Amino acid sequence: MSALARRAVTGACWTVLTLVALGLAAGGIRLLPWLWSPEVPLEVALPFARALGAAATETALLFGLPIGVALAVATFVERGEGRALLALGASPARLVLGASLPVAALGASLALASMSWGSSADVPGRFAVDLIAQGRSSCARVSAPKSAQVPLVGVTWLCFPGQPPRVTGKLPGLGDLGRYTATAVSPSEDLRQVSFTDLRVFTKKLDDQVALELAVQSATVRGLPGWGRSAKLPFVLRAWWVAATAVALALGAAGLVIGFGVARRVGALAVGGLPALAAFVVLSRLDASALGPLSYALVPAVGGGALVLVAAARRFLPADFARLRRLVCKR
Repeated sequence: MSALARRAVTGACWTVLTLVALGLAAGGIRLLPWLWSPEVPLEVALPFARALGAAATETALLFGLPIGVALAVATFVERGEGRALLALGASPARLVLGASLPVAALGASLALASMSWGSSADVPGRFAVDLIAQGRSSCARVSAPKSAQVPLVGVTWLCFPGQPPRVTGKLPGLGDLGRYTATAVSPSEDLRQVSFTDLRVFTKKLDDQVALELAVQSATVRGLPGWGRSAKLPFVLRAWWVAATAVALALGAAGLVIGFGVARRVGALAVGGLPALAAFVVLSRLDASALGPLSYALVPAVGGGALVLVAAARRFLPADFARLRRLVCKR
């Protein structure tokens, strides 16, 4: 392994680990109130923790690899090693090619780490089903009537010793004036449809008098607003696609840092971070859109386009700024 490859892999590892730690710490702060709440069973909090871990790992992979490699290569340039190799006739493309295999191997390892969180952490419907199932299972060991809240989904299991539990929640748009109970609830993978078994609906007037009481054996509610990521890409394919994008952006950033002789940390951070930010924004927008799986080809395309813009800015803006400074000084 070349000196540049060692620096790139080491820098990327430290950056990814730092971003993962920050993401898990932020998720832990959000999760902590649920862990301490006696009405939220531990079984319900664990799936949410897994989802937070999956999101933190994916974000760290997409940002950490390009930024870490760019910063490490900037150190390589700052210490003169990069300039020395260029003076001996080595091209930036050749230097980056020598480091491509270790960086790609690191990206593959991070993709496997991202997949280890499981598919239910990636699709909101599966995640919701997992939370609801864990809330129901917590009722099996109760010895007295108890309620088990399911955060995010907005339902509560009513647990009774020796009896089947019932799930309850508020009717959308009515607040405390309307509630429902059921023996089972099953959301779709995009959370736009929910099916109920043994559904009972109650609404009240403003004077607390019952206005409507409805009981049906089964019911399906459609047209609900979606939430979170859609199931457009299998979680395995998504992990590899994000990793491949991160590796491509990292190698592209390394080539720019060497080619332009970027030695400052701020410049390297911009070269590695701005394309990663562009790819991340597109990925988030596609998750919330109605576009199909093929649209995710825009993620590396937009990231690569941002890398080209950064290269153009690095090449032309310094000359423009110098010309403007000379003009101001003359005046």
